[in-house]
Amino acid sequence: MPIRYLNGRRLKRGIIAGAESVILRKDYLNRINVFPVADGDTGTNMALTLKAVVDGLSECDDSTIDAVVRCAADAALIGSRGNSGSILAQFYQGLCEGLMGKERATARDFANALLVAKNYAYEAMMTPIEGTILTVIRDWTTAVNELAQITSDFKQIFLESCRAAKESLARTPEQLKINGEAILKKAGVVDSGAQGFVAMVEGVISFIAQGSLKEDVARKAVSLGNAETGNAHADVSHDPLAFQFCTEFVLEHGEGFDKKALRKELLAHGDSLIIGGSSTKTKVHIHANAPQTIFDIAARYGILRKTKFEDMKAQRDQAFGRKPIGILTDSTCDLPDDYLEANDVALVPLSIRFGDEEFLDRVTISPSEFYQRLARSQELPRTSQPSTAHFKQAYDDLLRRYESVVAITLSAGVSGTCQNAKLSSKFFKDRNIVVVDSRLASLGLGFLVREAVEMRNRGESLEAIVRRLNHLATKIKAFLSLETIDNLVRGGRLSRSRGFLAKLLRVNPILSFDERGKVVQRGKGIGARGALNKAIALTIDHVRGKSRAQVGIVYSDNLARAEYAKEKLLTALPNLSVEVAQISPALGVHGGRGCVALIALAE
Repeated sequence: MPIRYLNGRRLKRGIIAGAESVILRKDYLNRINVFPVADGDTGTNMALTLKAVVDGLSECDDSTIDAVVRCAADAALIGSRGNSGSILAQFYQGLCEGLMGKERATARDFANALLVAKNYAYEAMMTPIEGTILTVIRDWTTAVNELAQITSDFKQIFLESCRAAKESLARTPEQLKINGEAILKKAGVVDSGAQGFVAMVEGVISFIAQGSLKEDVARKAVSLGNAETGNAHADVSHDPLAFQFCTEFVLEHGEGFDKKALRKELLAHGDSLIIGGSSTKTKVHIHANAPQTIFDIAARYGILRKTKFEDMKAQRDQAFGRKPIGILTDSTCDLPDDYLEANDVALVPLSIRFGDEEFLDRVTISPSEFYQRLARSQELPRTSQPSTAHFKQAYDDLLRRYESVVAITLSAGVSGTCQNAKLSSKFFKDRNIVVVDSRLASLGLGFLVREAVEMRNRGESLEAIVRRLNHLATKIKAFLSLETIDNLVRGGRLSRSRGFLAKLLRVNPILSFDERGKVVQRGKGIGARGALNKAIALTIDHVRGKSRAQVGIVYSDNLARAEYAKEKLLTALPNLSVEVAQISPALGVHGGRGCVALIALAE
């Protein structure tokens, strides 16, 4: 029986079927990924983008085609990932524009809307390149429009236009040339993003052929299944990358938003720029070497949301072969970014909110900016642990490169970070993920991460690493000296009456972690200097006479206090290993300005 129109329900189910088709082929798409960077993640990015669309449609009103495509477009914009995912998001934005206000669509309505969608996809790219997903979108859209002139049957249109899409896909190895070289042909594959788009069309056709879609298909689609198609595997070169980080964000803005000005500024710092969205939100994808610079530029044009960046060099180097053990931690681990990057330690950021503005710890807000804001803020900022979705994304990225993962987190006694890390690991039942509760923070957590890196590099097993970390955590003590107790009072961790009495008596507490990872008082001092001297004395007592001892001194915004502590420690113990680092903003919320913590490992 012919299908003469699309209503909201049919379109919703067709989109879900197309998404499932891509999701089930994600591993194959990853393996043939060559352009724009051979980092083995095109399938994952397209699958996650379409998973976001399916999730967005789960509670969508499907009474009209306008409502459905609007839900799909909004979800794709927020959830898009990577180059091909960003293009798909723009395709849905254009489809939304083309079907705006319609209750149902005829074949010609749909064909005209596809022309708008194709234009959106092309316009999002600064320099569209043929032989990619864009080419297949164009050729398929052209075929749909030609067929809509001679038939009103959607079944016939999709079946025959799919042949045109496949023929376009088959031409991509000849078409896609970089500096005159046919890179797909050399690798022996078709374009991965284009293949993903064809898979999406094939999924819609499968739905049309069935005539129905059971509800369990929608549930199955969000599982990111691992079925694969084909045995192709790209043979790629490892030439140096001009830009290392795949950087993305969503920008919320007003009517005066100047997209051209933003585009011009961003292009001075990267390539593969895709920029597009709606009248109030814009999604940007760019390859760059300095993600923070990109975020700083964008912040001048609106409010940043959903920021992320990924190391494409690490992804490319390890895309086609897994190493044994990946390591993950959270942003309260105060090891330097250079160390984490050099050792491929994944970092999941906590969030910090000043009023209506939300930042990702160590990603979209630096310590210096944080403490400047803290000094001006009338209210104490709020922090929140990474969501399970953040951990799922991080695990998924690591498990493309590693057989197993050890996640070392901020103490479960002070944050839900560890719990969310454990919850998210359950989505990967066929892979080995172990979550270690550090029962510590800052460089206490950092000492454990370093130990895990050293053991992994020596080739030790995951089980041995976990045993060692749990043991080593008992050998680390932290002594936090506060210059002011104002943040404890403002944050509700100390009552106003006790805070008033402590300030009246000039008593400053020394805080530490107990064996369960809870914050407890270990002592007190008179005034800020007295409290710091007490923390120094406790540290010396813990490390004196031990064969292995090292101390990390972390500070919020007063380096002089940290240097004072270092001098006192080395005067007492000249051979002691001492390092100094700045406290992450997420921890600085609670410690406040002027705080110093001494973290001592002694065995």
